[in-house]
Amino acid sequence: MDPSNCHYNPLATVAGPCEPCTDGPDLVIRQDVFQSSMYLATMNVSQGDCFIEELCMNGYGERDIIRFTTHILNIGNLDYYIGSPSANPDQFDTDNCHGHTHYKGYAAYRLFDTEGTEIPIGFKNGFCVMDLECSGGGTAQYGCGTMGISSMCGDIYSSGLSCQWIDVTDVDTGLYTFVITTNWDQDPDALGHHELDYSNNWAQACIYIGKDGN
Repeated sequence: MDPSNCHYNPLATVAGPCEPCTDGPDLVIRQDVFQSSMYLATMNVSQGDCFIEELCMNGYGERDIIRFTTHILNIGNLDYYIGSPSANPDQFDTDNCHGHTHYKGYAAYRLFDTEGTEIPIGFKNGFCVMDLECSGGGTAQYGCGTMGISSMCGDIYSSGLSCQWIDVTDVDTGLYTFVITTNWDQDPDALGHHELDYSNNWAQACIYIGKDGN
């Protein structure tokens, strides 16, 4: 009866006990790629841009951003199957400024100060979740038509893509913990498969943000 358990059955009327879960997807974020890919850039945001409405930016004009790459691996023994927006609408959001389909659970980016207070810096939606590399020995099979990440494959959102940044224009000088998470709401995939482990769905970096007189 526990929705966070990989044996969850919405028709169940008796709680557990459940055997350990041995089959399922397991999404992780490559922390080494995240940390080594960060760099500072600037971007001009104009009226009419979708960046603010879609929570990628916090204001107009010239903005200071930190770009980085998000590399998500599926180290589980089952695929993380998302499917298509038409066949699996619960997995997607189409009510957005750009008017194209977003996969709702792709990634969230968060910044915390030394007191643990979250600083608003942006949000990420996935517009296509697919197999971009299978260095773990899997077989690529998913693309933008039918989305997912195969077992032992990975999806990569490189630092040059739209909204692949955090907006630090209004962030005070100081030390921060920068955290990225995937499937943070612990949703099962479109086939009802829960991840084997949700404790590894994040990566983090300790960063110092400083500004000079300019």
